[in-house]
Amino acid sequence: MSQRDEREEFAQAVMRLIDQGHRHISRRLNLVRVQVLGTVAANEPVRPATMAAELDLTASAMSRHLTALEQAELITVMPDPDDARTFLVRQTERGRAEMDATIQAGTTVFAEVVADWPDADVATAIKLISRLNHAWARRHAAASNAPRPGTGPRWRQARRPDTTGQEEE
Repeated sequence: MSQRDEREEFAQAVMRLIDQGHRHISRRLNLVRVQVLGTVAANEPVRPATMAAELDLTASAMSRHLTALEQAELITVMPDPDDARTFLVRQTERGRAEMDATIQAGTTVFAEVVADWPDADVATAIKLISRLNHAWARRHAAASNAPRPGTGPRWRQARRPDTTGQEEE
């Protein structure tokens, strides 16, 4: 097996483990909603467009998640005094309690999973998970800053320079 095949197999195994972990951590909220709620908590009051950009979600997806969180009384929305076209989002006390419970559940599950591991192995796992998260964040930041073909207003798309490497005659 080539090194590339081994890495792909490893990546698939890691993704399965992450998926299994997320399924056991929060039964009431899906992962994206947990991320949205966490983003609200870290930045409140915050505009939906700011959260959508940070989480790389479309406006439609962000709206759907915010609607569900508002219906569950985990967030509240209020007019934006600086921009009447949008609104600001804040967590409710119930939302804070849900985030605390989700974090506690994750901590509890992690502690149970590694309970019989030597301290050195736990430290290594935390170090590697942190490294993986930082690498994902760097990749996300680089991808977010890269121009996306076919995006933006049509007038701007029509004026983009030819990037095929061929010069006009």
